[in-house]
Amino acid sequence: MSNKPLHFTTVCKSNLLLQQMSKRAQKLTQLNSILQEILPPQFAGHCQLANMKDQKIVIHTENAAIASLLRFHSATICKTFSSQLAEKIVRVDVKVKPNHPRPPSTQSNIIDMSHNNAALIEQTAAGLDDGQLKTALRRLAKRGRTDKED
Repeated sequence: MSNKPLHFTTVCKSNLLLQQMSKRAQKLTQLNSILQEILPPQFAGHCQLANMKDQKIVIHTENAAIASLLRFHSATICKTFSSQLAEKIVRVDVKVKPNHPRPPSTQSNIIDMSHNNAALIEQTAAGLDDGQLKTALRRLAKRGRTDKED
């Protein structure tokens, strides 16, 4: 018996539920492509088709401003989807789903600080007795950018 993992299509062939889920995901991906094509340019990329069920489509947007503007286009969206699908679409639900926070940048330890300010912090640290504050100020001065001038 091999411990080698099976390919997804092999697993899907033997599992009816996975087959259905895979087909549904492919259909939603195709419908999302249609949505992106029919949306005005300012919305494309900020909206995603999340579901289609019971003559209704659900669209997720990044923020409330886009959601409000998108609701004005719901009649056009219904008409376009109804013409391209066998099923008539009569309603569009728009929900705000903010994007997940972006991962921290690789330069997260660099502070936007001028060379002069970093030097002032270092001078302040030099005038202190040894201790936690002196150590913290020296670390802060090192984190400042040295490529900027006042």
